[in-house]
Amino acid sequence: MKILAGTMITSLLEVRLLKRREHLGAFADLSELRRRAAELPYVPHIDWSDFGRGSNAVRCLMLAAALTAGDSGAPLPENTGIIGWNGSGCTAENQRFWQDYIQNGRENGRGGLFVATLPTIPFCEAAIALGCRGPSAYLRTDNSTVSLFRLLTSRPKGIYLAGEITGENTVCMLLTESDGVLPDLPDFPDLAGLFLHLEGNT
Repeated sequence: MKILAGTMITSLLEVRLLKRREHLGAFADLSELRRRAAELPYVPHIDWSDFGRGSNAVRCLMLAAALTAGDSGAPLPENTGIIGWNGSGCTAENQRFWQDYIQNGRENGRGGLFVATLPTIPFCEAAIALGCRGPSAYLRTDNSTVSLFRLLTSRPKGIYLAGEITGENTVCMLLTESDGVLPDLPDFPDLAGLFLHLEGNT
């Protein structure tokens, strides 16, 4: 398996691109980051129509996927898969909705806070925005990138976006090419640790 490109968006809304070795931001909010991403000549044109309606997880994943596609330097094949892994998924959004529901006497909750509870949803929204029609999944393993890579190398050969949300506005995404061979990389508890290792050794 090869790692072709990657993006990390920090909790301060700073962007780090792995292959291009660029740092962008910090940005005031995710909307400002989206506007900047749409202006970058190397980021592909994507469908941003669900961005405004999406939860923070959806917005972060759409941004990370678009920036990672741009970091790769080539259009993503239509059959690119997208894999979510560990992290917090939609937990923060689900908690916000539940707290609002409780505060309103367990009778009403603001519909604008409701998010789909499946952890695949933010990743699927990113796939839709990019026009990727490959396999999609959300994998939960022990905190080990080697465990993730074992699962990825067992999937059909091809190109996969693999991402993890580790906080409300923190996301890391890697573009990988699965060829059935485990990469010779140290083990990390999350994708952010692996990203920083790759950034320092490429």
